[in-house]
Amino acid sequence: MSASASRTITEISDWLSAHVRMLDDAGERCEAIVGRLREAGLPIARLVVAVRSLHPQADAFSAVWEEGRDIQFREHLLANVDARERRLSPLFHATEEGRSSRHRLDGPPQADEGGIIQDLRDAGMTDYVVIALPFSDGSHRAMTFATRDPRGFGDRHVAILYGLTQALATTLEIRYLRHLAGTLMDTYVGTVAGRKVLDGAIKRGSGETIRAVIWFCDLRGFTALSERLSGAQLLETLNTCFDVMTLAIEAEDGEVLKFIGDAILAIFQPGGDDGDREAAARALAAAQAAVRNLSAVNHERESHGQPRIECGIALHLGDLLYGNVGGRRRLDFTVIGPEVNLASRIESMTRELKRPVLVSARFAEAHGGAFENLGRFAFKGVAERKTVLAPER
Repeated sequence: MSASASRTITEISDWLSAHVRMLDDAGERCEAIVGRLREAGLPIARLVVAVRSLHPQADAFSAVWEEGRDIQFREHLLANVDARERRLSPLFHATEEGRSSRHRLDGPPQADEGGIIQDLRDAGMTDYVVIALPFSDGSHRAMTFATRDPRGFGDRHVAILYGLTQALATTLEIRYLRHLAGTLMDTYVGTVAGRKVLDGAIKRGSGETIRAVIWFCDLRGFTALSERLSGAQLLETLNTCFDVMTLAIEAEDGEVLKFIGDAILAIFQPGGDDGDREAAARALAAAQAAVRNLSAVNHERESHGQPRIECGIALHLGDLLYGNVGGRRRLDFTVIGPEVNLASRIESMTRELKRPVLVSARFAEAHGGAFENLGRFAFKGVAERKTVLAPER
């Protein structure tokens, strides 16, 4: 390796450690890395960062920077990739075997080339370098570099890219661990609660009082279903129900806090100038969308001989304690208080009153829409009888 290449590797490694690892945005990191390498004379036209993921809907993610285009972020399900195509992919060899490689693209196609190689040829790329990045746990991620320069990458360029392997791996691993923690928090705790945990709200007893609309829904007849269905069928039924409910909640900027057996607890926090009214409008819109969508799902299920899914939804508005509760070594970030209990009690009336959505008087008043008064009811654990209403049909 030339003295010039060694000097460049040292300078860029120091720069990666001092600056790039501090950038939170993946797009900014890609732009910064490409910019610095191009300053060093490398004619990079395309950069891809590929990482495996623990996300429930994706096996891997990639960030794709290409000259003259906006950066793209892609999710990949490996089950959708042909087994032969995976074996031929340089990215597969990098991430699964830790093997870096270089591929000249200005010659005739080779018989054992994967699809990505042909795609790069078609895009006018002339040279392609894949760097396997070793992580501290023994696994590998990858970065790939391509150029359209008619001469391809020079020997000095390739030496620099290979020489930056460890520095790039360290920089990526630091950001990847943060991304991984965020993914796990979003998946198992919730977006807002997960952000609070990552920001340090992890002490037992830490919390705050918030005002929010409480959403509580429950799958009706779950015990009977569990006796009729196999374990796999029961999980499929639960997941179908939860899909319908959570998609409707998230579409209206609600936050799913937890799944309690066959039930869902979620909240809608005021986010606009109208406060309670705005949150109530979003919550009711989500509930009505969930009912419509579940009806469509049931039509499809019945056509395939599958049991219907029936759910009850309750909406209530109140002040909640939002924070950490639990044992010394196992905590749950959730909402607690009598208002949560009341929402649960109201939901229990949906079957008896034959309405899929019920609301409290406080919710109805905040919403301001048309609701039918179904009467006053006594609930276990609630001191006085409460008025229960339903959206007008």
